[in-house]
Amino acid sequence: MACQAVPTVNTSDFTVQFDTEKKTWTMAWKWRDGAEPTHLNNNVPGYAVPEESRSEYEEELKVWIENGWLTPYEEDVHGPPRGLIPLMAVIQGNKSKVRPVMDYRELNSYVPAHTSDADVCADTLRRWRRHGQNLAVVDLKRAYLQLRTDPSLWPFQTVMVDGTRYALTRVGFGLNIAPLVMKAVVRAVLCQDADIQRATIPYVDDLCVNEDIVSADRVVEHFAAYGLECKPPERAADGARMLGLRVRAVAGALQWKRDNEVGEPPEVVTRRSVFSWCGRLVAHLPVCGWLRPAAAWLKRRANAVTSGWDDVTRDPMLLDQLQYVAERLVSDDPARGRWSVQGESAVIWTDASSVAAGVVLETPDGHTIEDACWLRRDETAHINMAELDAALRGLNLAVAWNMNKVELKTDSSTVYRWISDALNGRARLRTKAQGEMLIRRRVDTIRQIVEELHIELTVTLVRSAENKADCISRVPAAWLREPDSSPEPVCAAAGADGVTGVSTGSEASGADGGEATSLHSAIRDVHARAGHPGIRRTLYFSRRDVSPTVTRKDARAVVTQCDVCRSIDPAPVKWRHGVLSVKETWSRLAIDITHFRGQLYLTAVDCGPSRFSLWRRLRRADTAHVTEELDQIFSERGAVEEVLADNDTAFRSREFSAFMSSWGFLVMLESVFRIQQFLEFLFNL
Repeated sequence: MACQAVPTVNTSDFTVQFDTEKKTWTMAWKWRDGAEPTHLNNNVPGYAVPEESRSEYEEELKVWIENGWLTPYEEDVHGPPRGLIPLMAVIQGNKSKVRPVMDYRELNSYVPAHTSDADVCADTLRRWRRHGQNLAVVDLKRAYLQLRTDPSLWPFQTVMVDGTRYALTRVGFGLNIAPLVMKAVVRAVLCQDADIQRATIPYVDDLCVNEDIVSADRVVEHFAAYGLECKPPERAADGARMLGLRVRAVAGALQWKRDNEVGEPPEVVTRRSVFSWCGRLVAHLPVCGWLRPAAAWLKRRANAVTSGWDDVTRDPMLLDQLQYVAERLVSDDPARGRWSVQGESAVIWTDASSVAAGVVLETPDGHTIEDACWLRRDETAHINMAELDAALRGLNLAVAWNMNKVELKTDSSTVYRWISDALNGRARLRTKAQGEMLIRRRVDTIRQIVEELHIELTVTLVRSAENKADCISRVPAAWLREPDSSPEPVCAAAGADGVTGVSTGSEASGADGGEATSLHSAIRDVHARAGHPGIRRTLYFSRRDVSPTVTRKDARAVVTQCDVCRSIDPAPVKWRHGVLSVKETWSRLAIDITHFRGQLYLTAVDCGPSRFSLWRRLRRADTAHVTEELDQIFSERGAVEEVLADNDTAFRSREFSAFMSSWGFLVMLESVFRIQQFLEFLFNL
């Protein structure tokens, strides 16, 4: 293939030029604000290298010198050195190699980097998985080292090797714009052939090729024509490593699995070691199942018991959790699944608990595509709000996969009703929750996503036991219980013979009393952690987190004695019983809107001895028609002192209150049940 002219790549951060004769790419970065620094202040030549990696590290540096990537610095040619870049060794466990890397932090502060167009691994992984079945991956060999640096910049990236100063003539690992430069060069090469561009999806220096369009060997030849050397292609059907996943053909279909070794939990438990181990557990894996909330919980626990990144902790609960995850991972590693994703239909499973919100995206035939979970920061938020957030996040995940036909499955009847009514317009959203406006905003966001992106969304209500997102919204119940660190009370008693005996609190007060106090304390902790719910939900959480033997009586005792609940909702307090009837005639009037043979009537009954009743037909059950009939009744028969009504919206409006105030009435709003009970009592007299 004849080499075509490639235009210069010019961005706000750098320029790259291709030499058609030498077939080389030369990069020059641009200085921030257009002014280069006079001198860099670093004097450290390098960082310590582990002894077990030193020989391999030094051999790699020799290769760099032999290939001319590091060349002895000549001051008479390039002038005095103006910067020293420290060298350090990075051990790549997955590739079993040691790579020299430069600490560019000081130089990077003078080089701008506009990264809004940078590739995101998760997004690229989704595009690769939708690119077809006949795939091959092509990797550029030592990609950054194939890009030259303009000689005018050599004085700013010098390194010291065995006491000799060298100039780095290539783009170094650690330069902030290095991935952007590599991406720009790869794009420029792909643009020279329309078929290759359509068949190839790049990610920095990795190329995913659909061989149904062009062969991977042709892609290798195409890049070689532009001075970029590639490794031999790896076919997915034969087994290939694609973006950190091991992909191979199983029973005629491409399957992926974990390609990294997780290893045992860290022996020295620090926040840094826990985060590193959890990173290897989940990394960028598209499906992790129960591992996602478990890894997130471990990191949250490590943050709670340490104050610094390298503080050692022997927290027993954290150690037990680490061991639990390691043992379960041996027999139940969920990091696997089908690679190729075809079609535009998907099923979303969503769920939320007091711990986390989870989402599972799968194909219509039941193969999991991707899952995700988010630990809840505020466990006191209502569960319906958390379920709605999970549904919105699940829809966003389906949009990221470009799915146009989506079935949303939830086990929350409230969320099912909210979204269904919003989509079909059958009814308006009915809620009086404190977060009403937040709920309306989320529901309206879902509706707008569906309308603007032309998504065919259906909502299905499923049982909680059948919800596939249930496992990624929960952690083991034992993890939710904080260890009791308070010392057990001890008392000493001296007998008449001078012998002193020591007994614990449970021995002094009896085992039964101690167990009851401990149970009451555990239920109280669960009740507070769950956001002070009512008796029913307190009983549910207590049976789940404390003991299945917790009774409703135990939960009621905790809720009725909770100061927070009594200050917010005095429902546990029993009100004294009374009567709604009075001794004076036409002093208190009980009113209600009743239905009879398909018609609406305003019922008014005297609560006095006469029990005089009036029925007035209503055209509509709104405040205007109710006040019109009441005004006529009071004008004909006189005013009363009190009006007894239920909580119907017609009686709770401002217009009704203004009407009552104009007559000077006292309105008593009672529950619907009590009004109905009283009216039945009056009619039965």
